[in-house]
Amino acid sequence: MTDPGPDTVDQLILSHLDEADLPEPAKELVLAALLGEEDLAAAVGGTPTRRPLPRPPEADDPEPVGTYLTGIEVTGFRGIGPTATLSLVPGPGLTIVTGRNGSGKSSFAEAAEFALTATNKRWAGRGSIWQEGWRNLHHTGEPSIRVRLGVEGHPRGATVECHWAADGRLDDCTRFLQLAGKPRQSVSELGWDKPLELYRPFLSYAELGGLLSGKPSEMYDSLQRILGLGRLVEIEKLLKDARKATQDRRYLAAQQLPALRELLAAHPDPRARRAEQALAGRRADLEQLELLAVADDAADDADVTSLRQLDVLQLPDRTQLVADIERLRDALHRIESLAATPASEARALAGLLRDALRHYDTHPGQPCPVCAGRPLDDAWAEHARTELRRLTERAEQLDEAHRTKQETLRVLRQRIPTLPPVLKLDLDAVPTADLRITWQHWDNLIASEDPHKICEVVLGTFDTLRSALHPVQAAARRALEQRQQAWQPVADQIRAWVETERASRRAAQVLPDIRKAIEWLRAVGERIRNEKLAPLTTQTTEIWNTLRHESNVSLGEIRLAGTGTTRRVDLNVEVDGVPGAALGVMSQGELHSLALALFLPRATVSESPFRFLVIDDPVQSMDPIKVYGLARVLADVARHRQVIVFTHDDRLPAAVRHLQLAARILVVSRLANSRVTVAGDRHGDPAARYLDDAAAVARDEQLAPAVRGPIVGNLIRDALEFTCHELIRTRDLQAGKAVAETEAAIDDANGLRPTLALALLGDPRRLGDLTRALNRVHPDANRVVTVANNLSHGDQASADLIALIDDARRVVERLSRR
Repeated sequence: MTDPGPDTVDQLILSHLDEADLPEPAKELVLAALLGEEDLAAAVGGTPTRRPLPRPPEADDPEPVGTYLTGIEVTGFRGIGPTATLSLVPGPGLTIVTGRNGSGKSSFAEAAEFALTATNKRWAGRGSIWQEGWRNLHHTGEPSIRVRLGVEGHPRGATVECHWAADGRLDDCTRFLQLAGKPRQSVSELGWDKPLELYRPFLSYAELGGLLSGKPSEMYDSLQRILGLGRLVEIEKLLKDARKATQDRRYLAAQQLPALRELLAAHPDPRARRAEQALAGRRADLEQLELLAVADDAADDADVTSLRQLDVLQLPDRTQLVADIERLRDALHRIESLAATPASEARALAGLLRDALRHYDTHPGQPCPVCAGRPLDDAWAEHARTELRRLTERAEQLDEAHRTKQETLRVLRQRIPTLPPVLKLDLDAVPTADLRITWQHWDNLIASEDPHKICEVVLGTFDTLRSALHPVQAAARRALEQRQQAWQPVADQIRAWVETERASRRAAQVLPDIRKAIEWLRAVGERIRNEKLAPLTTQTTEIWNTLRHESNVSLGEIRLAGTGTTRRVDLNVEVDGVPGAALGVMSQGELHSLALALFLPRATVSESPFRFLVIDDPVQSMDPIKVYGLARVLADVARHRQVIVFTHDDRLPAAVRHLQLAARILVVSRLANSRVTVAGDRHGDPAARYLDDAAAVARDEQLAPAVRGPIVGNLIRDALEFTCHELIRTRDLQAGKAVAETEAAIDDANGLRPTLALALLGDPRRLGDLTRALNRVHPDANRVVTVANNLSHGDQASADLIALIDDARRVVERLSRR
């Protein structure tokens, strides 16, 4: 089964969305949800959505590596006192660890689970007594767990260790990962945090019963994560969160409105009255409210207008007045200086001389017509012109002085305007009486016709006016600031409410589209979920059909159904063809079988880094026929996985032997003081079993020699090939070679000799060197291989089959040691 991954989920949603009968705004919301929370919030707010690009794969999680168990060493933990070791062959295959109740076999399983996961499902949620009893009572030293791993790509594998101080608690352990030849690392370096959630390879009897009896949502969530469909949950949650936020936003402005109205009613500012009017209609006038929210807008407040007029009153710079007075004084001085001379008569005399010169120009040499005296000759004319220039210049100086005086007086009157109308008002916040009197004094002075008086007192009057203006303006500014401070919070609340109201109106518009988007995604999500669940359902059904053996309960379609708190896994079963509910019609053994049928496909997906499964006590509550089905199922899974089953029930090893299934059987025994030993069961060694069967056939006198010979030869070949396969798998895994590569090499080594060459020489083509290699294994190895091959091909040459089988046992034993 292939994890669809986030890219595939997005693409599936997009492909369905292109064909969806959905309003365009609702489609925009789905697209925005694919992009993420920020884009969805923008789309809800009305921002156009760009089409999502393919999501890159998550780079945060390290790529998990394929891993097998090669051994579990336990000291002072649970039922194990002194150090005990369970040695395992890494690689695909079935191993059954058996022993009576209390023998310590489950302690190996619990130790491995705790070392690799830092927890144990059997104890989870139990009382403190379950966790307090983890330390073995017969061991006084420091407890420890060491789990040896065969890790693809890491020659010599790795070890995960847990160590406790002598008085430490369960959660006080030190856990670390040790890759061969490297410093200690965190166990998280294995990259198993997320895979342990999805493909947990440990299954205890307690969990077996809890898979179906737990919360319906837990199995739903587990299957959904395994299918890689957590992305659907993520997108749906984004839309649901957006829906809730939008619903809240829709009514938020209405909820805040009474408080705003109460605030406005209590405020004296005229703008509050206008704001109340803007809120009075069926729909608030938001534009008008925004204008009123501008804190310095109070055009209809006469007091504010007067205060602002006081604030902007300006007086000229004193240096300008000083310069004006200097010019005025200079003009007055010049006027006074010229007044003591005939300058005032100069203009009249200049006019007479001008007329006389015009007469001279037309009557040269004639006597003066006024005095009939001196003749108007050239000398007289020259003298008259000189006098005319002198008189004219004097008259112009006097005129210029008068002009300067008048211009300066005009400028002085314009420097400061007449008494401003605002000073005639009585303002409570600003006392203006002193300033008004002083300003009036200025007006009276500047309007005076006595320029000398102006020169004498104007600067003093100005200084008095300026001193009176400063406190008035300061008071006006304080009053304005106080009004602004009093209005600003109201303005802020108006502005905030306007924004909220706009958002509420937008929310009311977009909420139906969000609901449609959620409804559509639910429907499409259910289709996607069940399409992806189909392969898992097929595997589960196949396993169930093998396990159920004569059960009248048949398993039909498995579906992920419901949403939110009602999400569940629907297990459709039929009892004698009649539909029924699984939990209501199935026996305890059938429920355990069904749970196992659900567990195995989930734990063996190709994406899981765990190439091993550890199953504790799956046989309980199963009738004998189902045990045979279980044996077949486990053997089938073991073709591609390392399957380790712990059981106290002898029925499973017996079923394996009766069905002639390849499996190793290890027996755990507990001696005094919690001393635990592990020994191989001769009947649990497939190679030994092949040779035992060969011996039984060889002794069967009822079989013709022509029949016994080929059977014995093939059984000896099977024993040799099985041992070679174990040797090849162990060697390659320790060298860090990928398991897929190893299995391909085993498949390509077609025949006993190529298989032996691959096992002993690393190359199935080196058949020319095989004889020397076999001699190094055992002196009889070449002969055993040759005779077994000949027998399997029908060679009727006489052979002592029993002696051949004994020699084969010694060769297999030597091969196993390698």
